[in-house]
Amino acid sequence: MNDPSRLGIHPVLLGAILTLLIALPVMANDLIFVALPSARVALGADPAGIQLAMSAYLIAFASVQLIYGPLSDRYGRRPVLLVTASLFVLASLMCAIAETLEILILARALQGMGSGAGPALARAVMRDVYGPERSGPVLSYIMSLFGVVAIAAPVIGGGLVEGFGWRAVFVFAAAYSATCVLLIWRVLPETAPLGTVDATLGRAFRNFSALLARPTFMILTCCNTAFYAGMFVWLVGAVFVLIEALGLSAGPAGILFAISLSGFAFGSLAAGRLAGRHAPLRLVAAGGLICLAASVVGTVLAWAGITHVAAVITPGFVVMVGIGLIIPPATSAGIAPFPEMAGAASSLISLFQTVAAAGAVYVAGVLFDNTALPMMAEMAAFSAVGLILFLPLARHAQVRVLPR
Repeated sequence: MNDPSRLGIHPVLLGAILTLLIALPVMANDLIFVALPSARVALGADPAGIQLAMSAYLIAFASVQLIYGPLSDRYGRRPVLLVTASLFVLASLMCAIAETLEILILARALQGMGSGAGPALARAVMRDVYGPERSGPVLSYIMSLFGVVAIAAPVIGGGLVEGFGWRAVFVFAAAYSATCVLLIWRVLPETAPLGTVDATLGRAFRNFSALLARPTFMILTCCNTAFYAGMFVWLVGAVFVLIEALGLSAGPAGILFAISLSGFAFGSLAAGRLAGRHAPLRLVAAGGLICLAASVVGTVLAWAGITHVAAVITPGFVVMVGIGLIIPPATSAGIAPFPEMAGAASSLISLFQTVAAAGAVYVAGVLFDNTALPMMAEMAAFSAVGLILFLPLARHAQVRVLPR
């Protein structure tokens, strides 16, 4: 199947819905990052305590990744998306009315569970509709649109915090997810090949075991994961550097953060345009080199004591360009050889990414010393690891679809 119109939906509308679903975690993260300092003060928490709200989200998000893919393979993408997006609405409202840190942490965990299906199943839908050859370029274009949402989120978040207080960001997140629920219910068709895939629980475990035993899949997934973890170091660390270290308020910090995130949209759009001329792994290699170079420059600037805003935002922007070149082709290349278990493959990739991100965020919090140095150094380390992991795949650099 390569034509969404055969399903009764215009390709542009399908792309818009998939973009909104992939961006659900943005509403739980990028939107609310600028609100965390205000929430910490309002709830009487210390910096380590408020970070638990972030960790709770990531742990919950990771814990459901192995569940939603197999469930969607058996029961369909739509039912799983409807239930989980509805849970996100309720969890966001719970965050908005939280009066204690403990309630906020619990609600954030529920947000993680609610947003876990969006990105994984959106990628599975793309694989269902466009097949292995076209899903990579389509994902790159969708990720460029995702980048627009990611850019807008911190600006919106900063404005909401300054105009209405920190709770307003969670009300906005609930409204966003409610829109997703409505679109899934009324517009999104079912794309899973129901009745053609053995999606029993036993089969799900066999699928995961089979994927874990595939060296190419695992190498690409781990490489992808290293760069994803480095991205989360920036996503979490940049706002605290801008607000806590450089003394900016939520509004300006949100705008600067958004500028850095525009690099991801630029990189993803470039990946989509280059996909027709270059194999996916060539784009991954180029993106990895860009990430390493930019993060090393950022580390040197921070080590030299250069604390100007541009010394933080510029390297971050370039790193995000590199990650935009990496994530779409690396993800689609990992899923493409496994059409019979696309949901399981997508979920396994998300699990690895999120567990690594949770660890990276924890380390960033422990190392934070009110400067940008630990953040930049950790990003450089993850970039180096990602490139090292990529080396065994270099011989496949010209291959369009990787061997199983």
